[in-house]
Amino acid sequence: MKHFKSILFILFILLMVSLNASGEQCCHQTDEIVIAMCQPSVSQVKNIEQLYEKDIIPLNKIKLIGIYHENESIDYEPARTYVEKNKLVWVTFRKITGKVNLGNLFKKNKWTEQFKYIFDHTQGIIFTGGADIPPAVFGEEYDLLTVADTPNRCLYEVSFIFHLIGGSQNSPFAAFLETRPNYTVLGLCLGAQSLNVGAGGSLYQDIPSQVYGFKTVQQVLKAGVEKIHSSRYIRALHPLEEDLAPAFHRVKFKKSSPFLKRLKMKKSDTPYVLTSHHQAVKRLGKDLKVAATSMDGKVVEIIEHQKYKNVLGVQFHPEYYSLYQKGRYYKEKPGDDARCFNLRAFLQEHPPSMTFHRAIWLWFSQALKE
Repeated sequence: MKHFKSILFILFILLMVSLNASGEQCCHQTDEIVIAMCQPSVSQVKNIEQLYEKDIIPLNKIKLIGIYHENESIDYEPARTYVEKNKLVWVTFRKITGKVNLGNLFKKNKWTEQFKYIFDHTQGIIFTGGADIPPAVFGEEYDLLTVADTPNRCLYEVSFIFHLIGGSQNSPFAAFLETRPNYTVLGLCLGAQSLNVGAGGSLYQDIPSQVYGFKTVQQVLKAGVEKIHSSRYIRALHPLEEDLAPAFHRVKFKKSSPFLKRLKMKKSDTPYVLTSHHQAVKRLGKDLKVAATSMDGKVVEIIEHQKYKNVLGVQFHPEYYSLYQKGRYYKEKPGDDARCFNLRAFLQEHPPSMTFHRAIWLWFSQALKE
């Protein structure tokens, strides 16, 4: 009887160990994808929230870490309040601390370990849109039309990108992606420009004057939609108009682009994109290539990395959640009394524009899983 009780006790212990191990395994089996995003303002958080909720980003479970520098001019308290009020428990914030001067951006510096921590604990990162990069970062003088009024943000983001993918500024530097080459990096508008500058490239500081030779707003508007890269020009002539539709133009793809193949787009496709910038890629950074341009070929619209397949920069804004809303309307042109222009309908009426936008986020989601 005593021997039988001992056997039962041993079996009980083995059962408990087995259940505990099974429980641990269950807890660790998660499909959560962790994404970092720079400049986590209310609008940027809303963009990701809406894309996620509407399955434009078709992932089952995500965690978003909003990254910002402690000395940025932007106040992120409203974003924290928005997250708390709406109970977005999957959104958190992380602050980058310390100051690094221009001479130390492209080498190991005070931010390196902070960057490495973010890299190690995420599957990908989004660099969002914003103000101009200080031209000294890419070795140029300050153009009269440049507005680089968020320098602390730009400096840390450009340095972060350099740490991720390396650049011609310091070729021997061991880029983080050498250890995880499938890590996902997506640059949106300023983010695409930062991607290029971080890899050692340069920028046109003003497209109308430097690319097209225009000197006035009227010249830009007369050039036609394919040469208008921002809504700022029409709004400059009509400052009292509210809810004017943003600017759209088409893009054309390079035949040899791997990204084009991954999105299952044809070279003949020319989708419309929402555009809002006055700067653009000039000299390409290390290991970057052009995947798409404006219709006249003069403005770079998409850049991809030749070594790291999940590194991409787009010069437009596929993240604006109003692009996917049925009930949000704008004025189509100045002077309109009614708001009859719907961004979603516009993309759907000009195929494959909506297909293209959804394909970008499908690619992004799949890349994060790799």
